[in-house]
Amino acid sequence: MNHIMNHKKRIKNKKASHKRKIYKEKVKLKNKKIQLLLKTDIQYMIQSLPKEIQKLIYIMTWKGFWKEYVPLTAKPPSWLKHANYIKKILWESREKNIHFLHLPFNTLPENKKWIMGCQCDFCKNDTDINVVEKHMHYLIQYRNPYYFPDKIMPKATSSDWNEYLVPIGILGDENFQLMKVFDPLCGSYKENYTSKRLREGGKFEFSYPF
Repeated sequence: MNHIMNHKKRIKNKKASHKRKIYKEKVKLKNKKIQLLLKTDIQYMIQSLPKEIQKLIYIMTWKGFWKEYVPLTAKPPSWLKHANYIKKILWESREKNIHFLHLPFNTLPENKKWIMGCQCDFCKNDTDINVVEKHMHYLIQYRNPYYFPDKIMPKATSSDWNEYLVPIGILGDENFQLMKVFDPLCGSYKENYTSKRLREGGKFEFSYPF
């Protein structure tokens, strides 16, 4: 019985000794890696140099830093790219006569409905509303310029984007200019001839008095 107990104790001590040996080897290897890191570390290497050389390295480092440094206030803001994209879309909407509600950031394609005068792909290819009904809307708009903003568009969407012309650069009661925003007759048989020619890239001849 004692022989068996001694054998178990011997095996146990042998395993414990083996574990201690492995642990010591791991610690030794770790310390070796730390020492190697210290010898190859740039900071350790610089601190080992003479003070005069350290000062020269310091000056050259900061010169290189300031040469490439761009202050945060001089960098383009993070929102600028998106803001330029929005401005471009809004400009093209006026140029191509696409209604504000049908711009890509306003209405999902499945929620779009035909808007008279809008030149987006959805409205140009719309077949849900009868052609005769569309012609009736254009005829009423031709006779009443306020039909589209006052009767067709919901009151909740009342804005300059529903107007054909809006004043800009107002300098006085009689001194102002008008800018075209959205033409409800665009693309219809009642569209202004000059506007249509401009939209389609037609040529114009100008004569000047001598």
